[in-house]
Parts: sequence; structure tokens; C-alpha cells
Amino acid sequence: MASEKKALVLIDPLNDFIHPKGKLYPVIQDSLTKTNTVENLSKLAHGAREKGIPIYYGLHQQYKEGNYDGWKRPKQIHEQTKQSQAFAGWGGEILEGFEPQLSNGDVVASRHWNSSSFRNTDLDYQLRQRDITHIILAGLVANTCVESTAREAVELGYKVTLISDATAGFSQALKEAATDIIWPNIYVDEVLKTEEWVARLNKL
Repeated sequence: MASEKKALVLIDPLNDFIHPKGKLYPVIQDSLTKTNTVENLSKLAHGAREKGIPIYYGLHQQYKEGNYDGWKRPKQIHEQTKQSQAFAGWGGEILEGFEPQLSNGDVVASRHWNSSSFRNTDLDYQLRQRDITHIILAGLVANTCVESTAREAVELGYKVTLISDATAGFSQALKEAATDIIWPNIYVDEVLKTEEWVARLNKL
């Protein structure tokens, strides 16, 4: 579609997930390694910027003392975050090398509290301000934040491309269940590998 406008949406490329010193890295390391996730995320970002495609960031809330005090309906994710203090300070920052570039039109959306980068954030508003109609989703974690964001993007009317080898799971089995079984069946438009998407870009 000649009129469609694309954006790459990176979900949670945060230190606590993908830096070797991150709090959650030991749990996700096996899947990151087997899928070559970080390198593929880097290829996506480079390819997007080569073609002037903006990168939007859907990031989890940074943990701060008192974040969940007084909550009447916390979910397991909130309890786990409070106990581990994941995404506090440095851990909740974007991995070095993936920082947004204003010159490329990159946008950091307000941060999500649960899984979807659309819920309780301004991501949809920010995308619509630039008439983005097609989003390419990648990042962490395959069967939670990435999948939740994709499902909501479909409901909001976006064309959705998911990148199956630019993600990871808390186990490789969970990652593969998401990318090989669930993702193709949640009414997204396509599930591609990094090289497939980059090859398309090179033809533009």
C-alpha cells in the first residue's frame, strides 16, 4: 500500500533484560542466545534508520520505591517487580546502542504498567499524530509484552508485522510457542524473520 506509513516499535530493550549484568538476564539468557535476539534487534534498528523509518519505544515502568504501595488489585507482575526491584534505575534504561535518535524521528512513549505498550500509555496517540498505519514489533518478552501489544494493535486497526527472531522468552520453549504457534493465529498481518524484513527494506 503506497500510502502506508511504517514505524518500528521496540518493546523493552532494557538493561535488566538484555545486558549481561541485568537482573532478568540470567533467566532469559538461553533464549536470547539461541535466537540471536540482540544482534537481530540491532539489525532491525539499523535497517529502519537507513530508510528513515522512525523507531517508537514501548517501555516498562521504571521501579521506584513506593510504586505499588496501597494498590488494591496488584497483579503477579507487580508483586514480582516489587520483590525483585527489576527495572530500577539503570536496569530500566534502554541498552546502550539502542537509544532513540531525534534526528530519525524516534519517539519514547509513556511507560506501561502491565504488558501492553498501548494500555495506560500515549503510544497510540503518538503513532496517530504521524499517521502511522503499519507497525513492526520486536523486543521483549515474546509471550507477554510483545504479544499483548500486538493483540491490541490489531484491535486498534494497525497493520502489524511481528519479527520472530528479534525477541526472546523466559525459556526457549515459551518463545517458540509464541512465535511459532500463537503469533500466526492472533490476526496479525505477518510474522517475519529479521533478514526477511531487512531484505524488503533494501528493495525500497
